[in-house]
Amino acid sequence: MQENSRRLFLKNASMSLLAVPLVRRITWSAIKSVTVTLEGRADNLNDEIVSFGLPLPFGFLHNSAKVTIVDERGAEMPAAVRSLEPWRTGGRDGSIRSLLIQFKLNFSKHKTQRVIVRFDRRRRESEGAFVPVSQTLIDERGLKGPRVAAVLPAAWLCASEVIGPQVPATESGEYSSYDRFVEKNFPGSLAYLDSKVYSEWLFDRTTSYYKMYVRTGDSKYLAAAYHAANFVREHTKLDGPDAGIFTLKGPDLKYVYPRAMHIHYLLTGDDRALACGKVMAEYCFDNQHPVYHPDSIKPVPLNVDPERGRNFWTLRHQGYGLLGILHGWEMTGEKKYWTKARECVDAYYKHQQQPPDGRPPDGSLRQNWELYDPNEATFPGATSAWMMALLLDPLFHYWTLTNDDRISQIVVKWCDFLDRHGIVPDGSKAYYVINCFAADDPKASPGEPGPDMEMHNPEMAYTFALGLFFTNDARRRQIYRKRLHRFLALAVQLNMNRPARAFNWAFQFTSQLIYFAQHQGQGVSRTRP
Repeated sequence: MQENSRRLFLKNASMSLLAVPLVRRITWSAIKSVTVTLEGRADNLNDEIVSFGLPLPFGFLHNSAKVTIVDERGAEMPAAVRSLEPWRTGGRDGSIRSLLIQFKLNFSKHKTQRVIVRFDRRRRESEGAFVPVSQTLIDERGLKGPRVAAVLPAAWLCASEVIGPQVPATESGEYSSYDRFVEKNFPGSLAYLDSKVYSEWLFDRTTSYYKMYVRTGDSKYLAAAYHAANFVREHTKLDGPDAGIFTLKGPDLKYVYPRAMHIHYLLTGDDRALACGKVMAEYCFDNQHPVYHPDSIKPVPLNVDPERGRNFWTLRHQGYGLLGILHGWEMTGEKKYWTKARECVDAYYKHQQQPPDGRPPDGSLRQNWELYDPNEATFPGATSAWMMALLLDPLFHYWTLTNDDRISQIVVKWCDFLDRHGIVPDGSKAYYVINCFAADDPKASPGEPGPDMEMHNPEMAYTFALGLFFTNDARRRQIYRKRLHRFLALAVQLNMNRPARAFNWAFQFTSQLIYFAQHQGQGVSRTRP
């Protein structure tokens, strides 16, 4: 290729990239293209089938025929393009959410190449058939990833909201310490990519890597996410009783991650991930019981696993159950998921407004902790800051699909409660279990410090950042911002690979705190497209 042609290609690519970060301030119709970097990863590359998923923002594209692929010489390439899934907001289908794109390209001379995906003209050169994604991988299992990886720009990935609203790492500004925190902890996490210790997969390792990839466009995170996603898929029971469970653990809702399979499907088009995600979502649907009924829970003896073979209720399980239901809706469009998601939010809103114990509301979603786990605490009215963070994540996801005003109420009331009652006196961490009734008894403990609660400071920073997103009250903003900055400054000093699962709980959703902090108050007045 002539040098002037290469310069022109790269100039056009840069211009299309520069436009993307402004996408929330301009009309998406002004975006005509996105540049994709292709990295050959297998030995003996030659004529290869490049295959990848390209996520799109809401309302951007309705017809896949208006997608063309252009090579580095500016020539259109024959390509097969189809929709993977529609956007499903407001209980109905919308524009195309992600495309599967496949084409042939020779990599015998150049292992790294670029193509431009254009959206401003109908495709003239079409491939007739699609190849199963499994045939484009280094090995069919998928642990080693694709023969040719398609790496998308972070600005495009974030604007597409494939993992929800996000800010590219290059635009973190005063919160850039978070990105250094990610970079510091990532290398140590790779030691657990093939771990058969089930607890090292708790809290969704796959999604943690995908969120790092989306915010950076760095292929090292993509490779880790690809491996983790296929490891989880291979260790998921796909049929029979308890289909959907993580086989290394057994029946346990908090180990079932349809979100991870869904993200993988949207970014790769691998139908195996979609099939697995749907089975997982069905398990979440069947095992999610959002209403807290303390009278139906029998006490558990000391020194006994509180979750083994018994009925119980926790915010943690509610979070993963709701996540599974929301992704079940997005993957399938089946109304039962949409209806169940609403039922869950109805239950949480009522729980906060009218606590099941009959005592006045305080902003928490509390329970009798002795009925759940007397090994941790015996408070008759108690809650958990880190477990609530696991529920706040899907509640925000639900809000992006519905614009339900109750979510902002739940979040702000919770943040007020957490600020008043849930933080240790020096402000360095939250209580592991918060005693909601401590204010009524001067002699009562305000909470149990618990083990290593400082390791949950990333989620505490996220919680108060979400509060900032959902309030315009000046006094609250001042309080929430102070809490956010304090917790983030403490969090970024931590080693999140000890224990190994800490990496997952720290990074599965906390990157969104940067978006919240940079869009303070926008959750109050936002209207859904």
